[in-house]
Amino acid sequence: MPTLKKIRDTMKKLKVSDEIMAQFDFDADSNKPENLVAMIDKMDELLTEEQCYAIMEQQGCCKSGQRDKDCKAFAVEHVGKSLPEKLTLLSSVQYMMSPRLNPDGSITVTFGGYQNGVHTGKTTCSCGTIKKLKQPFLLSPTYCGCCAGHFLYHYQNALGVKLKLVEITSSPLNTNGEKPCSFTFEVMK
Repeated sequence: MPTLKKIRDTMKKLKVSDEIMAQFDFDADSNKPENLVAMIDKMDELLTEEQCYAIMEQQGCCKSGQRDKDCKAFAVEHVGKSLPEKLTLLSSVQYMMSPRLNPDGSITVTFGGYQNGVHTGKTTCSCGTIKKLKQPFLLSPTYCGCCAGHFLYHYQNALGVKLKLVEITSSPLNTNGEKPCSFTFEVMK
């Protein structure tokens, strides 16, 4: 889950200029989701989409535990298989969805319509911070780069490739739950 300080540290690491950094309030309370919303809005205003994605994919949470173990075991079990074969098999790993290999070689991951294993008809956000926001709200899909970073980490481990977030195709956060979470990753050479 992103915090203002983690976002600040990632911006520094990615060499965002001091002039731009000075326009953010990194000392606001990260426990108030409104402050994260303000941070995302400011990022969208001052940074390129590529910068926003690079920053947010580093915020991904839940990079340990059973999913981490399952993805690493998947990698060992399927080490000799091609990327298309691995992608077909990856849906057998719990919570890893059904990734799609695109004609350009990128990978798209889409998930939605389920919350805690129950089909809801609408897509909801799993992020605890977002669940604290007063309904109704709209939030830039830039925030979803954090969730994409979670999947990027696990997909890299499972598939044995380096990935980069290149598009947040859709998000329930700016569509009132009408569209699912969908991310596209470039396979880096």
